[in-house]
Amino acid sequence: MSSAFAGTDLLTVMPDVSAYGYPPDPGLTLDSGVPDMAGTGVPDMTGIGTPDLTALSDPVGEAVGQLADQVQDMIVPALIGLADLSGALLVTRLALRGTQALAAFNNKVAAEQEALSRRQMALETGSECWRRAAEAAAGINARITVLGLEPAGPGDPPPPAPVQPVGVPLDLLWKRLAETERALRRVEAQRAARATARLPFDHARDPEHADWYDRLRERRRQSLIRYAEGGLAPEPEATTPEHTEPTALTEDDVLREGAALLAGLPLAFTSAGRDLIDDCLAEARRAVGRRPTAVRRYLDEAALIAHKESERALLADRARQDAALRLGALQAAAPEGVDTLPDASEAVEVLQRALRTGVAPSGAAERTVRQALVSRSAALQRAYLVAALRRATEQWGEGSVQGRMDADHWDFAPAAWGGEYWLRVRLTSTGQARVFTMRRPLTPEEERDPATAARDAERCAESSGYVDELGRLTEAEGVRAEFAWSTGQVRTGEPAPGLARSGRKPSARRRPAPPKYRDKDH
Repeated sequence: MSSAFAGTDLLTVMPDVSAYGYPPDPGLTLDSGVPDMAGTGVPDMTGIGTPDLTALSDPVGEAVGQLADQVQDMIVPALIGLADLSGALLVTRLALRGTQALAAFNNKVAAEQEALSRRQMALETGSECWRRAAEAAAGINARITVLGLEPAGPGDPPPPAPVQPVGVPLDLLWKRLAETERALRRVEAQRAARATARLPFDHARDPEHADWYDRLRERRRQSLIRYAEGGLAPEPEATTPEHTEPTALTEDDVLREGAALLAGLPLAFTSAGRDLIDDCLAEARRAVGRRPTAVRRYLDEAALIAHKESERALLADRARQDAALRLGALQAAAPEGVDTLPDASEAVEVLQRALRTGVAPSGAAERTVRQALVSRSAALQRAYLVAALRRATEQWGEGSVQGRMDADHWDFAPAAWGGEYWLRVRLTSTGQARVFTMRRPLTPEEERDPATAARDAERCAESSGYVDELGRLTEAEGVRAEFAWSTGQVRTGEPAPGLARSGRKPSARRRPAPPKYRDKDH
């Protein structure tokens, strides 16, 4: 039997791979779905303007201006849009890594933009940009889910609509990501500002110090404005202990330390912990004129509460975002053309509980979630490999025809072979690609004809050339498959339905010469 086999290794996810091997509709238009934020919000946030998308200092914002300009130079079909199979696989892979990996990616994007802007996008770069955009969308959608867990308060705008990356051209997707990120930040900041405005400092009870209380909150307000405009999220300032002789602290000292403490509280800080801090700061101010030696104790207590409650709030927020990210991957519908995905109902229940409680799963529960993600990722990767191999065979010889046998099995015949011979390609359960030289059953006369053996040998020799080309074509689809060819008898069988005896012209969509990949896409 004349055949070839190769192990398949997925190097990178090409953006336009669908289960059927065809890209999404290029005529899709974009509706951003981002609500108009003008005129909404609480009084403390009215100073927020509407920044230019390219002026945002957050990673998504910085990426927009440069990546959108480079889309014209991309070799990959950036204007077609992300296909459902590619998008599902990218998001599931991200869910296996979690939001910490997403944060690390976001922190790295800004540093890489200058380097990206200095060179034309190659195939690898374009695929990387698609991966980043899909992962950024998944991360933003997880934050939107978490934000929607709490009801909106008076004057709060609703969270923006989730970002759907599939079918959207890359330049429009990055713009939508920036718009949604901006809208999401403003909602987050306005909710935090509304919470800050509820500080239990009663001006009516202490009108003499109303200005002092306003200044105490002002630094927090400014930090939220900077975040809403694209700056870093509020975080505690690093302080170095000063080894000096104890001195009497003034109201200005309390104001300075208290303002810094409030400004650095995370967005997800709980109201109960904030009330305790507020009480400590109010007592510290009162103690300046009554018990000067107690001022430091109140300030230290406020700092200790802020530290502990900040850690607790951040852990709960991270657990909820991780749960939302993983739920998004596990609850997404199977891409069209993909067989039923593994059941994940038990893992979904675990993640829904984590979303409600803010407590990350551990032990057996975490293993259940991870196994569900691994199973889904493996199923999607297998579907991707099949689609990539089928796309590669479509680029074989002039006038070729092919028909599909089943999900993992399809046939291909060059027109020059006259429909009597063809190549059968299949992906085994272990992920190995196999190629067989096939022919239709022979009549008794043909079996006795010496010319039959000569034709078999000729087709086997030609098959070897097709297989060599298939290895190069699959690499252009992001899959490494180094085929080993063995010469033997031609296999007899019936061709796939639709495998005609006459030829057709091959697909006009051709990829450039495959790049030399070095690293896997993790």
